[in-house]
Amino acid sequence: MTFFGCSSELDLLPLNTVTEPTFWKTSDDAITGVNGVYNTLADNYQYRDFYMHSDAITNNGYSQYTFNSYLEMSDGSGFDSSSAIPTQVWNRCYEGIVRANRVITYITDIEMDANLKNRILGESRFLRALFYTTLINLYGDVPLILEIQSIEESLVSRTAKSEVLAQIIDDLNFAEVNLPSSYNGSDIGRATSAAAIGLKSRVYLFDQQYALAISEANKFATLGYDLVPAEQFSDMFLPALENNNNESIFEVQFLGQAGVANVGSQFNQNSGTLKTFGSSVFSPVQELVDIYDEEDIRLTATVLRPGDLFGEEIYDGVNSPTTFAFKKFVIPDPTVTTDGDANFVVMRYAEILLNLAEAQNELNGPDGAYAPINRIRNRAGLEDLATGLTKEQMRDAIKLERRKELAFEGHHYFDLLRYGADDLKEAMESVTSVVGHTRSFQERFMLWPIPQPQININPNLEQNPGW
Repeated sequence: MTFFGCSSELDLLPLNTVTEPTFWKTSDDAITGVNGVYNTLADNYQYRDFYMHSDAITNNGYSQYTFNSYLEMSDGSGFDSSSAIPTQVWNRCYEGIVRANRVITYITDIEMDANLKNRILGESRFLRALFYTTLINLYGDVPLILEIQSIEESLVSRTAKSEVLAQIIDDLNFAEVNLPSSYNGSDIGRATSAAAIGLKSRVYLFDQQYALAISEANKFATLGYDLVPAEQFSDMFLPALENNNNESIFEVQFLGQAGVANVGSQFNQNSGTLKTFGSSVFSPVQELVDIYDEEDIRLTATVLRPGDLFGEEIYDGVNSPTTFAFKKFVIPDPTVTTDGDANFVVMRYAEILLNLAEAQNELNGPDGAYAPINRIRNRAGLEDLATGLTKEQMRDAIKLERRKELAFEGHHYFDLLRYGADDLKEAMESVTSVVGHTRSFQERFMLWPIPQPQININPNLEQNPGW
């Protein structure tokens, strides 16, 4: 399914309103309403660009332009509470939350099939949880808004991260029970019960609740998910296998090439892989290429190197300041210069296995981590990890495997934030391969600034330390 059918009436409603719209009358209205929540995921400051592009703040990539703040965030200069990225990510997350709250509020009085109503409520609460997960990982304490508010009512203070986390879990528990395991026809692509379970495993892992992370990850043993074969790894990120493989758990749907601007993904135009795509907006760096063994299938699936064949062209590296280009999600078609239809894979079974390995190691030691991490390595064409690793050695091995497996899928930057200041500092300052580009870590980078425009509007919001 695609999520660009949201009515103009719904889109034009103010973000805060206490006047019940006349829109919410039928089950079709409820479906259109939840589609509007999904739409927010396809924004540039969500999964159309930000999550992939966030790797350019890490030792995986480099963003060469100043217009979007990624370069300033990576080198530590010019990044402040008025910068575009922290402002727009905040805005888009709360836009999605407000839209979800509308659905949850207004669907109550619609006379419709009870199962469909609960499904839509489950979708809305899953999506609300997803947005709040992003917010607490980046900003820490954030306002917890669960109802439709007037502008005056919305001027609230920040809520403790622990309280927001409890609401995330409550939303996901509801979603797990009320969402189906799969969909048919035009509904394929909506959130499933497995998506709710998978997000819980991620949330618990990030919060160091390892026993619960293991419990959620273990539920997948009976859900029918698996790793795709090695020969299908690259296709998992392309239209060939989107919504049609047993590894992908949740994807953001992109329409692409529909004659309508800004409804497709922009991975092609950012990549610089083919000459018709122009210069790369961001690129892999040598420090990422160096972590892969040459026989690792993920190297050629993730990074395009000079001399590689892509589509019908030999890549020469001219369009990239690092000479490399990212390949994940890039359609090898020179005519798809804008609005591609490659979905963004938000969650897949490989992540669940890595979550399980990490949680097992942290809670019980390395013995329980070998099986899940070796499945990842074996699919990549690598041998099992050496036996007899200490807990600390296994921790390092899992960090490395997550970086290799999930590069450019919106994980590495968030992983570095949760690992701690030492890891983020080392990752940022280790990038020395880009000519004229140096990076400098600051302690305040561990939490993003609350956007200054929000503080100007709401005096109850306190700024994060150092900003």
